[in-house]
Amino acid sequence: MTPAELKTLRESLGIPVAWLAEQANVQRRTVEYWEAGRSIVPADVAELLIKLDQQFDRAAEQAFQVAQEKTSQYGQPQAVELRRYRTDAALWQARQDMQGLPVTAHAVLLNRSRKLLEKQGYAVRIDYADN
Repeated sequence: MTPAELKTLRESLGIPVAWLAEQANVQRRTVEYWEAGRSIVPADVAELLIKLDQQFDRAAEQAFQVAQEKTSQYGQPQAVELRRYRTDAALWQARQDMQGLPVTAHAVLLNRSRKLLEKQGYAVRIDYADN
């Protein structure tokens, strides 16, 4: 993975530098070096982000499948409602599959889901889970 690919993928996943540094057990500065091309991007770090990207794609597809199932059972909804969490802790409590990920990453997942659902003709509403 090139430095530019690392930075692009990390940012597109809503992952802060500090989070990636913690996961890789390195200093923030090291992640910044990887992204600047001063150091080679470790394969395990590249693999971590690629797996997250794939996980987000699968989760968005699951949201679409749930919407399809509910549509076949109950008819077309006025809108598919997606839940956004305000804090990391609230996200982790509600979504076991998002344990340890920042709430910013969940926002990226919500947006992927929204785009997929809207492309398939669904209206989508995103609201806070605690509303």
